[in-house]
Amino acid sequence: MESRKFTKMRHGRGKALAAVTILATSLALVGILLPGVALAQGSVRSWGMGGTGVATARGLDAVSFNPANLAFSEGFSLGLAAVAVDVHNNAISLDRYNEITGSYMDTAAKKQLLDDIPDSGFKLDADVDASVFGIQSGSFALTFNAIAAGSGNLDKDYFDLVLFGNKLGETVDFSNTRGEGYAMGSTALSYGGVLRSGERSRLSYGLTAKYLYGIYEMHVEDAYGNLYTGMDEITGDAFVSTISSEGGQGYGLDIGLAMQAPKGWTLGFSVENLYTNVSWDRNVQVNEYRVDASAINVMNDDLGNAVVNSDTSYTAASYSTTLPRQLRLGAANRFGSFEVAFDYVQGFEDRGATSTTPHVYVGTEWWLTNWVQPRFGLGLGGATGTGASAGLGLKMGFWRLDLAAVSRGSLNPNNPKGVAFAAGTSLKF
Repeated sequence: MESRKFTKMRHGRGKALAAVTILATSLALVGILLPGVALAQGSVRSWGMGGTGVATARGLDAVSFNPANLAFSEGFSLGLAAVAVDVHNNAISLDRYNEITGSYMDTAAKKQLLDDIPDSGFKLDADVDASVFGIQSGSFALTFNAIAAGSGNLDKDYFDLVLFGNKLGETVDFSNTRGEGYAMGSTALSYGGVLRSGERSRLSYGLTAKYLYGIYEMHVEDAYGNLYTGMDEITGDAFVSTISSEGGQGYGLDIGLAMQAPKGWTLGFSVENLYTNVSWDRNVQVNEYRVDASAINVMNDDLGNAVVNSDTSYTAASYSTTLPRQLRLGAANRFGSFEVAFDYVQGFEDRGATSTTPHVYVGTEWWLTNWVQPRFGLGLGGATGTGASAGLGLKMGFWRLDLAAVSRGSLNPNNPKGVAFAAGTSLKF
C-alpha cells in the first residue's frame, strides 16, 4: 500500500513539473533572437576593434555608429554584402557546457551549475544582421538591411526545480520569465554636415532616418508559473500569453555629433534609436496556454483530471513596438601605424544587448601595410560582459574585405559564454 501511494505522489509531481517545463520551453523558443547593436556593414570593423566606432567609423560604417562622421568621409563606396551573427548567454561558458554535457552530476556539481546562473535568471541572446546593399557618396549614404533579433530569459527557480526537485513546504516561482523577437527590413538614409569649421577643429552633425518594414514579431505579454509542495498535496500552475504579428511598418531616427580636434583626436557622440515606432497590424494573434495542477495527493485516484490544460488563440488589435535606445561617447587618434579608439556605451533600458549597465570598449587597428590591417579589442561591462576580439581588414585596390571574431563573457577565446562573427565586402573609390 505504501509503495502504491509513493508511485502516485511521484506521478503527480511529474505532471506539475511538466506544466512549468512547457512554460519554460515556450519562452525559450520565443527568445532565440536579440535586438542587434549595429547593422552588419558597420559591425565588421567595429567588432574587430572591440566594439568601438562612434569616433572611428567613416563611409558606410558611419551609418551604424555615428552619421556625423559622414561629414568627414570622402569619396564613393558601395557595400556589396555583409553579415553579422552574435550568440551568447549570461551563465554557462564553453568549458562548463562540455563538462556537464552527457555526464553524471552529483549534488555538488548541480549546486555549482545553479550558482553559475545569476539571480536574474538564464538569458539567451542571438542576433543575425545582413546588409544587402549600401551606397555612400561624400556626406550621404543609403543602406538596405535585414535584421532578425530577440531575447529570452528563464527564471532561476526553474533550474532549481529541475536540478533538485520540489522541496517540502517550498513554493517555486517562475515569474521572472520573458521573451521577445522580431524580423524586419530597414532602409536608412543618412547625412552628415559641418556645423563649424575652424583652423584647428571641425564640428559636425549627422542624422539617419530609417524606414522599418516589419516581417514578423512576437513577444511575451504575461508569463508565470509556480509549484508548491505541502504535507498532503502538490499544487502548481503555469501560464504564458504571447502576441504576434506577420507584418507592419514604422520609422526610426538616429543622431550624432563629431569633432575633429587638435593633435589628431576625433571625438564622437551618438544616440541610436532616439525615436522608433513600428506598428504591427497584419494577422495579429494572441496565444494563451495554461496548465493547472491541483489536488495532487496520495488520496486522489483520478490524477488525470487533477491537471487541466487550456490552449486559446484569438485575433487582436494592432500594437506598436520600439527599438532600444542607447548613447555612445568615444574618442580616437592615430599614433604612427596604430589607430586607437575608446567607446563608452550607455543604454536607456535593459533589452537584449542594450543595458543600463555601462559598456566600455577599447580597440586598435594596426596599419601593417596599405592593404593589410589587423585589429584587436576588449569589451567590459554591459549585457555581454567581458570579451575579446580580433579582426582583419584587406584592401586590394578598390576592393575591401573585413573579417571579425568576438568572444563574449570571457577574455579567453577558448572558453566564452558566446561568440560573434562578422564579414563584409565593399568597393571604395
